[in-house]
Amino acid sequence: MKLRKVRIRTIEFLQYLTFRVLCFLLNLIPFDAAMALGRWGGRLLYAFLSKYRRVALENLHFAFAGVKTEDEIKKVALQSFENLGYFAIELIRIPKIVKDLKKYIKIQNEETVFKALERGKGVILIVSHFGNWEWMGVAAGKRVREKGVTINAIARVLGNLFLYRYAVKKLRGATGLRTVDKKGAAREAVKLLEQNEIVCVLIDQHERYGSVPVPYFGRDAWTTSLPAVMALKKGAAVIPVFSFREKGKPTIVKLGEAFRAIETGDYERDVIANTAQYVKAIEEVVRKRPADWLWMHARWRSSRTEKLR
Repeated sequence: MKLRKVRIRTIEFLQYLTFRVLCFLLNLIPFDAAMALGRWGGRLLYAFLSKYRRVALENLHFAFAGVKTEDEIKKVALQSFENLGYFAIELIRIPKIVKDLKKYIKIQNEETVFKALERGKGVILIVSHFGNWEWMGVAAGKRVREKGVTINAIARVLGNLFLYRYAVKKLRGATGLRTVDKKGAAREAVKLLEQNEIVCVLIDQHERYGSVPVPYFGRDAWTTSLPAVMALKKGAAVIPVFSFREKGKPTIVKLGEAFRAIETGDYERDVIANTAQYVKAIEEVVRKRPADWLWMHARWRSSRTEKLR
């Protein structure tokens, strides 16, 4: 048993070293060249990761049945993988990017966050796997950090702890984002919001625990209820944020208006109704730019515990 653990840790450490070497090399070349490699990397993933390609195509067939042709669906699936490649490059180069953030990111409607913070009850940023989801928190938090407000992002711990500490903790930390481990995140979120801080929550992935079923492209998807619970119980402002990548231009990070909380007195129904309005906002943006979303995730499952086959 101990030998098996040592073997696993050795493999994980070698994976980590490979990633660090790759990071080093990709930071040596010009940004545009690195992004071109990211695009081709995404294409290779599309070609060789048949399981995830199948999931992406199945999801797109469901979401755009009767709307897009087979060729259009395949094109969107490929572009979604390319977007993942772009994201990987931008993540790897974050330490360089944050030194000249205005060159890479343009933020719109940032006053929404300042206005919400004046209430003193904290802010939850609704984030989705759209465009570059890491940059949403980076851009939204840059100005508020200058005013002494901390921005936090909830993250699932990776199986490879070496990669987790570097790719998630360190690279994300270079932007000023503080990572909150998903385990025990609800209790931590309460404390942070009471301190009038910002918490970023990804809500567009299948969630097994603390979730409710709400419509996404016309079909129920199990979605974290954390933002709705915090809005109803703690009065936190909930604000959507999206990033739009434009070729040859800075990525636009756009903050929406704060959601108006739905409160009827029926707590359980209100949690579902509020979660549904958050997800609807994501769907509206994804419908307009489907290639920017992460279609290879098994978003729709028949139950909380169903696993990707």
